[in-house]
Amino acid sequence: MNERTQNRLFAACGIASVALMLGGVGIGALGGREFATISSSPTEIANALAKPAGTAVWAGAYIELLSFGCFLAFAIWACARLGGGLLGAIARAAATSYTALSVASLAVGDAIAYRSGHGMGVQLGSALITLDEALFVGTWFLSAFFLLATGPLALTSGRRALGWGAIGTAAITLVLTAVSVDNLGQMANSLWLIWIVWASFSLARGERSPAVVVAGPQHA
Repeated sequence: MNERTQNRLFAACGIASVALMLGGVGIGALGGREFATISSSPTEIANALAKPAGTAVWAGAYIELLSFGCFLAFAIWACARLGGGLLGAIARAAATSYTALSVASLAVGDAIAYRSGHGMGVQLGSALITLDEALFVGTWFLSAFFLLATGPLALTSGRRALGWGAIGTAAITLVLTAVSVDNLGQMANSLWLIWIVWASFSLARGERSPAVVVAGPQHA
């Protein structure tokens, strides 16, 4: 496999990771997936736990899990394309941790869905929902750490827009998550998905900003 084909393949993994994630959530929602959160009332949680999960919910959950395999392939490739080194190693570690924590969050959510409609109490359901959301929010911080490592790499490699986009997205994520987990934090997570798609296209095409040449002193 030549380098151009390889770049296209891994860029496609980045785009696929976002498409699969959003597609899985959408399919689950159409199938009646419940989205109770830590801010839900006991009545809302009881209603969410009362109905068994249907086939579409499980199909959506399966697709979401596949998305993280695609993301990890993209993230490791992106770090290599941006130059690697110490920052690349930090970014790869953050991406790996992000993937592991995301899968753990989905597993807890699937456990809740599996027990829904089978007599799970509100107290246990509330505890599992809180754990699920805590893991999910933890992935936002790991995505920010990944961006803070890849941002300087992108700047050094001449991809200024991509680099500042990464740093800006990380800053927005950290600030908005502290302000509001359920609302503004979710919006910041959407910016992270947009950055992944942006980076996939940019790195596949090899876009770079023109190098700045500093002229030395002229001698007569």
